[in-house]
Amino acid sequence: MIDINSSSSSSSSINNNNNNNNNNNNSNVFEINSNIKPYFTCIVFVISLIFICSSKNIVTKHLPIGRAGSSIIGATLMVYFGIIQPKEIGSVINWDTIILLMSMMMLSNYMEQANIWGMASKILLWKCKSTSIFMIRVCLISSIMSSILTNDTVCVTLTPIVISACKSTNLTFFPFLMAIATSANIGSSALPVGNPQNMIIATAGGLNFFNFFKVSIVSSILGVCLNTILLLLYFKKDLKNLNSNFNQLIETVNPTTIAGIDNNDDDNDDGANNQKEMENINKEKEVVIKEEEEEEEEHNNHENDDDDDDLNENKKNNTSGHAILLVASSMDSIDLSDCSIINKDKKKKENFIETYFNSKEKSIETIVNLIKLIFKFRVAIILTLVLVGFFIGMHMGFTVLFGVSILMICERKDITDIINSVDWELLLFFSGLFVLVEGFDRQFAKEAWTILEPFVPIDSTHLNVLKIFIFSILILVLCNILGNVPLVLSLSPRLLEALAPDFTWILLAFVSTVAGNLTLVGSVANLIVAEKSKAYHEIGFLEYLKFGVPSTILVILIGVPIVVLIGK
Repeated sequence: MIDINSSSSSSSSINNNNNNNNNNNNSNVFEINSNIKPYFTCIVFVISLIFICSSKNIVTKHLPIGRAGSSIIGATLMVYFGIIQPKEIGSVINWDTIILLMSMMMLSNYMEQANIWGMASKILLWKCKSTSIFMIRVCLISSIMSSILTNDTVCVTLTPIVISACKSTNLTFFPFLMAIATSANIGSSALPVGNPQNMIIATAGGLNFFNFFKVSIVSSILGVCLNTILLLLYFKKDLKNLNSNFNQLIETVNPTTIAGIDNNDDDNDDGANNQKEMENINKEKEVVIKEEEEEEEEHNNHENDDDDDDLNENKKNNTSGHAILLVASSMDSIDLSDCSIINKDKKKKENFIETYFNSKEKSIETIVNLIKLIFKFRVAIILTLVLVGFFIGMHMGFTVLFGVSILMICERKDITDIINSVDWELLLFFSGLFVLVEGFDRQFAKEAWTILEPFVPIDSTHLNVLKIFIFSILILVLCNILGNVPLVLSLSPRLLEALAPDFTWILLAFVSTVAGNLTLVGSVANLIVAEKSKAYHEIGFLEYLKFGVPSTILVILIGVPIVVLIGK
């Protein structure tokens, strides 16, 4: 006999063993000693940060794997050696930030297709009378566009436009390159979508878009104004020496040429499409008019047939010639009166049909023109609706993605170009960085937070000016050592645990963003400008530092008190 109890117990033991094996396989790949973990984590984190934060130098020269490669390798080591379990990856990565970054890149591509940079080029050069005005416009365009499209995107697109304008007008490149980079960083602090660290702070801290906006917009505007004044003063001699020939040369520059955009094909396509639409409308109207005329003709034929039948019957029934004459004469008189009535009715019908079709034609043209107008400005309308969604508290990432989805439907084109416009390397970099920072945070969170916590302004009821000042200086320095994004990722869990008020989050966002202006390597936007312009002017570290230090310190000294006063 078979022992059922023994067989069931053996099968359950087998299942338990399988479950344990599965759990072991899913929990980690390779387990290292718990005493070694902190040292291993520290080494991986520091080496990864050196590669991430280093520009082209001795360290990266022999291993040019880039920021994304460094981030992915560091994250893989954290998982492979059991610092973070594989099943925890989904919860470690901040998907709200990833979705927001991806959708904003797609929306930026649609805005570029809508010739937004062609319009920016026209604004840049329109009735520009001096180099100082040109400098001011560069600062304004860079800062305003960065608050919506992210600072990195603006630097990628605006730098070639300004370089082309400088070449055409014989201007020195460096002052205007500094204007692009520094204004983009400061301007991006105005909105949660202005730069990656703002996105992380807004999503991790659960900040309301409107509250973030009302606190940051004032400090951002004043920061941009102050930075612009400093640029004009710092480069006063350079701008003054270039003013003599600027007025003559600027008139010869074509805005669409410096933007690298050819609108002729688009205009021709629009004209051809408009002509086809009008031809289709005219054909439809002709068909309707013909159908109405045919119906009217058939109606008249039926009436004439009925009159002829009545006359024949009358002729058969009346045998007297005199009677026939009387009837005929009476019929003639009736026919004349009936004809006049019929003609009047016919004219009324013709007038009615004419007015009807004229009004219908006008209404059709009005609707068509309205649809054309909406379609022409579809990107601007979607962008406005997205911003409205932000202000009323909708999920930022999926609000942008919803707007992008509508544009995809309107375009009715293959989205390969849109997908290619997404910086997947940047998304991989952030995904790996989330894991890398989380691994470091688990091993050293308590020690690092113990040192930093006394200087973090958490109590919104009793503000300590000295604490806020020290916190701002620490963030400024650490951002230029560790990088603003890694630092923000490290601090976010601790601020959540400490139940930090909104103004602390917004203060962290403002200072970490403006801190990017301190050094050339302090912000990715700075490196993008340097990389895009290296064929015309190679920006030196010390050359940048001479302006970056005073500008950053003054902007923080003015902006921080405003953030605290409005946000507390």
